[in-house]
Amino acid sequence: MEVFECIKTRRSVRSYEKKDVPNELIGQIIFAGIQAPSAGNMQPWEFIVVKDEKTKKELSFAALRQNHVEEAPVVIVVCANPEKSGDRYGDRGRNLYCIQDTAAAIENMLLTANSLGLGTCWIGAFDEGKIKTILNIPERIKAVAIITLGFPVPYKKPGKKSRIPFENITWIGQYGEDFSWIEKYGEEWKYKIRPLEEHAEKLKEKLALRKK
Repeated sequence: MEVFECIKTRRSVRSYEKKDVPNELIGQIIFAGIQAPSAGNMQPWEFIVVKDEKTKKELSFAALRQNHVEEAPVVIVVCANPEKSGDRYGDRGRNLYCIQDTAAAIENMLLTANSLGLGTCWIGAFDEGKIKTILNIPERIKAVAIITLGFPVPYKKPGKKSRIPFENITWIGQYGEDFSWIEKYGEEWKYKIRPLEEHAEKLKEKLALRKK
């Protein structure tokens, strides 16, 4: 799947077919996760893959009774090791960098799953203490997210999510300065993603018009 198409079509999926996800696909998804950037290349992420029905039910209760945690064929709990980042970057590494790095790994995983025809949901609402007890996670390790994973139920297509136009939340030079040079293409495809060569040609045309 082409990268922009993969980004555009990714949605949170909460209904899954009752069939297993092959281990090789799970491996590809985690491999994609560890390709993410991390501060100082410290790679503070760790992953726990859960397929056991009893454990998934316990995780579902810990995740505020979100049923799709129990119903998904696979659950991946993504953790961060704050001390890996903290040893090099102090409190900022412990409190921020390890979370940023792990979040980047999670997004890689979600996009890879989408490209493989799988559905995911990124869950952050859970009782971390209970999750750590269920999975025997050491105190020094932080549970950052739960990812549910499976083949989406085909007749339950996730809805299209609206997005705030980026020109409303992007500034040039300093906060509050409008993103005024954005070119508008019309309502159906406002900001068309085109090859760099096409943008260069259009820029040449504009410069030529200005010289006249």
